[in-house]
Amino acid sequence: MERQIRLAIGILILLLMSPWSSMVRPESDASPTLDLDRNVEFFSIRTDAYSDFVGTYASSIIEEQRPIEAHSRLGIFSVNGLELNRPLTTDVLEPRMDVQLLLIDNARHMSEVRSELAEISGLEVREYVSPSGLMVQGTSSAFLAVQNEPAVLAQWDVPLAMFLDDTLLDAMMFEDGIQAVQGEEVRLEGWWDDQQLDDVSIADSDGNTIQQSLSNVALVALDDATHLDHGQYRGNLAVDNLLDIVRQPSVMWLRFEPQMTIDNDQSKNHMKINTMRSYFTTDLDGSGQIVAVADSGLDEDHGDFGTRVVGNYDVIGDGSTADKHSGHGTHVSCTVLGDGSKGGYAGVAPDAELYFQAMENDNTGNFQSPSLNSLINSAYSAGARTHTNSWGNSGGFGQYSSESRDADDRASSYDRYYSGGEGLTILFAAGNDGPDSDTITPPATAKNVVTVGMHQNRYQGAPDYIMQGSSRGPLDDGRIKPDVLAPGGYVWSCRAQEAADTGSASGSSTWYLEYTGTSMATPNAAGAAAMIREYLEEIALRESPQGALVKALLILGAEDVGTRDIPNNNEGWGRVNLRNSLAPPDGQGVWVDDRSLLSATGNSKSYTFDIDDGGDQFKAVLAWSDEAASTWSSTQLVNNLNLEVTDPNGLTYLGNDFTNGRSTTGGSADSLNNVEVVLIDSAIVGTWTVEIIDANHGGSRGQPYSLAVMGHGINDLKPDMVMIEDGFTIDVAIPSVGQEVELECVVANTGNIRSDPFEVTLEVDGQEIGTQSLELGGGSERTLVWSWTPQVSGGNLVSFIIDNDELVIETLETNNRQDITINVSQPGVDVTSTQAIQQLQNNEQTSTTWQVSLQNTGLLTTNASIVDTGLVYVQDGTELNWYVGLSGNQYQLQGSESVEVSVTVVHPKSPAPGTYRLGISATDIDNSLTDTLDLEIVVDEIPDVGVDSDYEVIPVNPIEPTSVPLYLFNYGNTEIAYDLQVQPPNGWEAYFVQDFTESQFATSSPIPVSDFETIEMVIEPPSVVPNSGLQTAVTISVNSVTDPVVNWIIELPIEVEAVKSVEIRTDSSLVNLLPNSELVTVFTIENKGNLAVKLSPTFILPQGVQMISSGGTIDLGIGETELYLVTFQISNNAKSGEAILHFDNGSDRFTWSDTFDIKIFPQPSLQFQKVIFPGGEEYTASFYGPGSHPAGAELRFVWQLTNDADIQWQPIVVPISDSELSVTCDTPQMIGFEEATELSCTVFTSVAAEPFSEPNFYLKFSGSGADYTEPFSLYIGGTEEVSWSELTSNSFKEGESKEIQVLVTNSGTLPFNHMISGSVNQDWDVEVIGDGIVDLEVGESKTIKLLVSPKTDGLAEITLTFKAAENPESATYVFAANAEKQSSESAAFGSQIVQIGIFSIVILAIILTGLFLLKPKSRKPPMPILPMPTKTITNQLVNPVPPLQTTPLPLPRPRLSQAPKATVPIAQVSKPAAICWQCRSPISGKVVGCPQCGARYCGSDSKTCKISDLETCLSCQSPTSGFVSE
Repeated sequence: MERQIRLAIGILILLLMSPWSSMVRPESDASPTLDLDRNVEFFSIRTDAYSDFVGTYASSIIEEQRPIEAHSRLGIFSVNGLELNRPLTTDVLEPRMDVQLLLIDNARHMSEVRSELAEISGLEVREYVSPSGLMVQGTSSAFLAVQNEPAVLAQWDVPLAMFLDDTLLDAMMFEDGIQAVQGEEVRLEGWWDDQQLDDVSIADSDGNTIQQSLSNVALVALDDATHLDHGQYRGNLAVDNLLDIVRQPSVMWLRFEPQMTIDNDQSKNHMKINTMRSYFTTDLDGSGQIVAVADSGLDEDHGDFGTRVVGNYDVIGDGSTADKHSGHGTHVSCTVLGDGSKGGYAGVAPDAELYFQAMENDNTGNFQSPSLNSLINSAYSAGARTHTNSWGNSGGFGQYSSESRDADDRASSYDRYYSGGEGLTILFAAGNDGPDSDTITPPATAKNVVTVGMHQNRYQGAPDYIMQGSSRGPLDDGRIKPDVLAPGGYVWSCRAQEAADTGSASGSSTWYLEYTGTSMATPNAAGAAAMIREYLEEIALRESPQGALVKALLILGAEDVGTRDIPNNNEGWGRVNLRNSLAPPDGQGVWVDDRSLLSATGNSKSYTFDIDDGGDQFKAVLAWSDEAASTWSSTQLVNNLNLEVTDPNGLTYLGNDFTNGRSTTGGSADSLNNVEVVLIDSAIVGTWTVEIIDANHGGSRGQPYSLAVMGHGINDLKPDMVMIEDGFTIDVAIPSVGQEVELECVVANTGNIRSDPFEVTLEVDGQEIGTQSLELGGGSERTLVWSWTPQVSGGNLVSFIIDNDELVIETLETNNRQDITINVSQPGVDVTSTQAIQQLQNNEQTSTTWQVSLQNTGLLTTNASIVDTGLVYVQDGTELNWYVGLSGNQYQLQGSESVEVSVTVVHPKSPAPGTYRLGISATDIDNSLTDTLDLEIVVDEIPDVGVDSDYEVIPVNPIEPTSVPLYLFNYGNTEIAYDLQVQPPNGWEAYFVQDFTESQFATSSPIPVSDFETIEMVIEPPSVVPNSGLQTAVTISVNSVTDPVVNWIIELPIEVEAVKSVEIRTDSSLVNLLPNSELVTVFTIENKGNLAVKLSPTFILPQGVQMISSGGTIDLGIGETELYLVTFQISNNAKSGEAILHFDNGSDRFTWSDTFDIKIFPQPSLQFQKVIFPGGEEYTASFYGPGSHPAGAELRFVWQLTNDADIQWQPIVVPISDSELSVTCDTPQMIGFEEATELSCTVFTSVAAEPFSEPNFYLKFSGSGADYTEPFSLYIGGTEEVSWSELTSNSFKEGESKEIQVLVTNSGTLPFNHMISGSVNQDWDVEVIGDGIVDLEVGESKTIKLLVSPKTDGLAEITLTFKAAENPESATYVFAANAEKQSSESAAFGSQIVQIGIFSIVILAIILTGLFLLKPKSRKPPMPILPMPTKTITNQLVNPVPPLQTTPLPLPRPRLSQAPKATVPIAQVSKPAAICWQCRSPISGKVVGCPQCGARYCGSDSKTCKISDLETCLSCQSPTSGFVSE
C-alpha cells in the first residue's frame, strides 16, 4: 500500500499519443525449456451419467450481435484505432512487434474465425478481448496473411503498455519512477494455452521463427528468480528499462508481486446446516468429501481434526506448516470440518477430510502468494473437490488479475466433464474493506469462483445483518460480486496452540477463538458447498458434479437479507441457506442438470416443467464455468449464455432482470455475468419452459453449464425400493413335494421420497406364483407374507421381484430382486453315471470300467442295494457271459447322501464293432423304490496296420529315381482304409504314385480284414550323389480312416547302389552358324555317378565341319566336373547335320548329340551401269557424268545387282539420304545363285544444295538374311548468273547527255567478277561510269551507272554486257530507249489535234517494240563450273533505289533470282575480300585486275599465288601485261 501511495502522488495527466511502427520479425532466441508437468489426474465419467437429464437441444446458428470493438484495459479498439481511457507516456505506446489485435466481423462467428486463423502458418490466437477482438502473436509473414482474411475488419498494433500492470504504468509517468521500482519484487508471466507457457515457438512456411524461453528473460530481468509454475517467475526487478522486458516474445505480463492479506456459533443454524444434516436417509456431514484449505498454517494436532488430515504441505518454501501467528488457518479449517471434540464448536462438515496448503511465512507472519494454478492443481490431484481461500490481494480493487484468470482457468478446466473433469468448487473471501463499493480484490474477482461476503453470526441482527467490513462490488467490468453471504461476524472455531498473536480475537478459550471477517464466512460457505456435493453424489447419485452446479445450488437456496433487493453489490444473491438449496420448506422440489453444453452462437437447449401447485416460488439458476478471460480485456465474459423462462401464459422472464428482489419482464439480457437467475414469487399452475441460449460464443471450446430449478412438481430425487436380504423366512426348513409352506420377505424404500404404487412378484424357477401391490414412504419398509406348495424336489429357486415391469422410476434399478434356493425333499434312490457310454478304441484293451453314483433322493436315512442285470450285444440281442464286477452292493445312505460304485466288464481284444449294454438296478430297500441305469460299451472300428516290401533293405539308385512296391496289410477288426505319408531322409525325395499322380500322400481303398493293398513308392536321390553302400531309412506315417484316427510310424531301410553316370552338356549356340567360320564350343563333363571314371572322346560331325582342336582323355572323380574345349572349322560348303560326341570308359559309353544349323545368306554386289541427266544425256563411264551433279535436278542411276550366294533372294532396297537429296528406287526381281538384275534409282537434288558440297545417300539391301549397305556421294557443281532490275529511265533528248542507273544482282551460286561494257545500235554514245569492274558475292546487288548521249532522235537499243561471263544470256541486258527531237516553234504535224494523234501512234509503236524486245528467250541450264575452294560468304545489305515516278516507255524486266536475306545486324555487315581467279582464295594483300573483264588476282606480294606464272586472264584470255593495280 505504501508503494501505491508513493507512486500515486504527483501523477501527471499525460494524453500524448503517437503512431507506432509496423511489425518486424523478431530474432530467434533459442534456450533450454522448463518441462514441469502438471500433476493433475483426470477421471472418466460413467457412460450413463447423462441418462437422467432431459431437455431439447436446438442447433440453430444466428449472427453474433456484438459491436466491432475490443474493450481493453487501456481503452477501446475500433476500426478507427485505439481510444485510450488513461494517460500514458509516449514510450509505452511503442508497438510490440510480434503481437497484433484483430477486430472480427460480427457477420462471422468468433469460433469459426478462430479456427481459420489457427490454420495460418506462423500465427497463434492468444487472447479474446470482448466483444470482437482477438489478440494474436505471429511472424511478419503471418500478419501479412491475416490481411487476406475477409472476417478481419481491422488489424492494429498493440502498445507495450498492454503488457505492464497499472501500477508499473503509473510509475513510468514519474521522472524517476523506474528507479523507484528497482529491486522491487515482481511477477513475470508467459502466454496462456491450455496452461501458461514457459516457451514460445512459432514458425511460418517462409522460415521465419519466433522462439524464446521465459526462463532466459527471467535470468536477465530478475534477481533471485523463482520458477513458481508453468509460465510464472517471481523475483526482484534487475533492469532499469521495463520496456526491454515486455518487448520479449515470451512475455505476456509484468506486474508487482501480489501482496496477500487474510480476510477474518450460530453459523450452522443460520445456514440451516443442522436441519439438513439428518433430513435425508443418508446424513449430510461431509463424509467422502476432501476439502482443500489454503491458509496461514495448521495446528494438525488440535483434536478437532482427528485423523482426517490427508495432506499438510508447505507451498511457499519456508519449510513449515505451523500456525504460529494468528492461528488463522487452523480457525478456518475447523470452521469447515472441525468435529468439536475439544469443546463443542464443530464445523459445518465434521466428517470431511482436510488437504491443507500453508501460505504464511513463519519468519514474518506475512502471506506469500504461490502460483494459484499450481496451488489448485495439487489440491485437485489429491482428491479435493472443494477449495476454500480466506485471503486475497491487498490492492487491485475490482480488477481482473492474473490470479483471477488462474482461478477461472482451473475451474473451467475441471468442469469440462466431457474431458474427464470431475468438477471443482473454488471459494474466495470477498475481503474486509467494506462498506464502500468496489472493494473486492483478486482473486475473488474471478468469474467462476464463489465469492463470499459476510453477515452477522451472533448477537442482535443476526443473521439478517451485513457486516460493515464485508467488501462490496461491483467489479470494474460491472459484474455482480459477492455471490453469496455466509456467517462471518463473531464466529467461534479452533485455536492453534502455537499461535502467539491472537489479540484481534473477540473471544477465546483454551481450544477455541472467536474471529470476525469474510475469512470466517468463506469456510462456512465451503462447508455448505461440500455438503451440497455430498448430497449430489450420495443422495441424488450424480457422479462428478460440476463446480458450477454447486455454485448454482448455493445461489438457488440463497435468502435475501433485509429488504427485497437482490441481486445487489452488498450481498450478491443473498445468504447461504442449505435447506432452501436442497429441500425447500414450502414443499417445492429441486431439479438439476450439469451434463449439457452449447458450442456456437444461436445454439440452445430448452426444458419444460409442469408446476402442479400454485402460489409458491419458482426459481431457476444458470451458472457456468466460463473460459478464462484476458487480463487485457475490460470485460471478462467470454461465452455469453442467456437464461429465459416462459410461464404458462406466455410471459418471458430474462435472467438477472430483477425489480425489488424478483424477476420482471421488459428488461434486457445480461451480457456481463456468468450467473443468471429467474425468481418468481408466486408461480401459476401449468407448463413452464426454461431455455438456455448461447447468445455470443467468444471462446474456443464448447461451453458446459449447470442449471438448478426449484418449484412444485419438480424433483431431482427418486425413491429406491430394495429387498432386505436378511428379511426372508420359511416356516419349514426342508419341505417335501406337495407340502404347503409360508414365506416372508421385507421390502424397503431407501430413497428420500415416497414411491408411487408398485408390485412385488413371487416367482419359483421363473414361474410366477403371485403378486402384491403397495407403496412406501422414504426410509420405510414392509413385510410381505406368501403361501407356496413345492411341486418339484431338489433345489427350487424362489425369487422376490420389485416392479418387474419397471413402471416406477427409481434411483437404482439393480437392487430390485432377491433370489433364495430352497431344497425340497423326494424319497427314493437315484443311480447315475457321468459317462454311461464308454468308447472302446484301443485294440489292446481287455476291460472297461464305469463310475456310478448311488444317491438317496430323500432327506432321511435309508438302506440301498445295487446289482447288474446282464450284458447284451445290442446288434443281435445276444446275451454275453463276460465277467461283470461291482465294488459294492449294500449301502446305508443319509439324507441326500451319495456313494460312488465302480462297475467293471472284462472282454476280448477288439470285439466286433457295435454296442454292448449292461443293466444296473438300484433299490431303496426301506421305501421299496427302484431306479435303473444302462451302461454301454460302444466298439467302433479298431484299426491295425502293417507295411512290407520285397526287400529287407531296399536298394536305391544314387542318380535315378527308384520305384518300390509296398504292401499295406489291414489287421483291424473290420474293413478299413488308411492314409499314408512318406518322409524321406534329409536331401532325398520320396512320393507315392497313384493313378499316375505323384504325391507324398496316398490313400488306400477299404481293405478287408487280414488282406493287403499294393502301393507304388518312388525314392529320388539327393542332388549330391551319395556314396555306394550308404544306408538310411524312409519313414512311412499311416493314419487309419476311422474316428478317432490311429497313427503308426514305420521305417523302411534303404541302401545306395554303385552306379556310373556321366552328363555331357554345352551352352554354346549351334544355330545360325555361318560358313567359312570357326566355332569354339565348351562342353561341361560332370560325373554324376558314385564311381570315378576315365573318359576318351570320339567325334562324328556333319559334312564340311571338322574338329581342329580339342582336349584329350578326362579323369573325373565322384561329383567332379571338367570343362572340355573343342574348336570346329565350318567350311564354305558345310551343310547342317547332326554332331555326335562319345566319351568311352571301358565298355561304358556316354554320348552327346545335337544338330549344327549352318545358315546361307544372300551375297549382293553392285556394278555401276549409267547415270542419266535431266536433258537426257547418259554417262556410262563416270558416276559423276560430266564431272558434277546439278542442284535442283532429277538424276537417274542404273546398276547391275548380282547374288553371289547359293540361295534364292528377293532383294529389298531401302534408300537413305542426306537432307539435300531425295532418293527412290524400283523394286528389283528375285535372283538366284550368280544371277543378276537391273536396279534403277531416281535421285532428286535440292535447289538449296550448296555448290561443291558432297551430299550422300546409301542403298541398304535386306531380305532372306542379307544385310548389305553401299554408300554413294554426289558432287554439286556451281553456276554463274546475274539478273537485272530497276532501270531508272529510258527516255532521253537529242543532243543531251543523261545519267541513268540499272541494278545488277548475282543470282547464281558462285561469286561473280567481270567487267561490264555498253553499246547502242544508233549513233549514240554510251559510257559506263567508273572502271566497270563488277564484283558480286552470291545474292549481292550493285548499281551500274551509265552516261547516255543521243546524237539523233528516235528509238535505239542499248546493250550492257559482261565480258568473258560463263552465261552470256544472263550477262547481257538489252533495253529500248527513245530520244526526243529538239523542240521548234513550227509544228511539222499541223494542228495540235493531229499532232496528238500521231504522237499517240508513235508511243504505241514504241510500246509494242519494247514488249517485243523484252520477250524472254529460251535458255539452257547453265553449265557447271569447275570446283573452287570453299569460302565464307557474308551477306551484303543493299540500299534500294527509289522507284521512277514517270516513265514514257515500259522498262524491260530481266529474270530475277531471289537474293538471300541479310541475317546479321547492320553493325556486323562488311564487304568481303575479292576472290583471286588463280588460287580461288580471298585476296589479303595487293590486288591486280584485268581491265577487260574485271577479274581480280593476288598481287606480287602474295606468298602462295604467283601472278607472274600467268600469261593471260583466266576469265577473258586478255594478256596479263595489261593488268592494272587497285
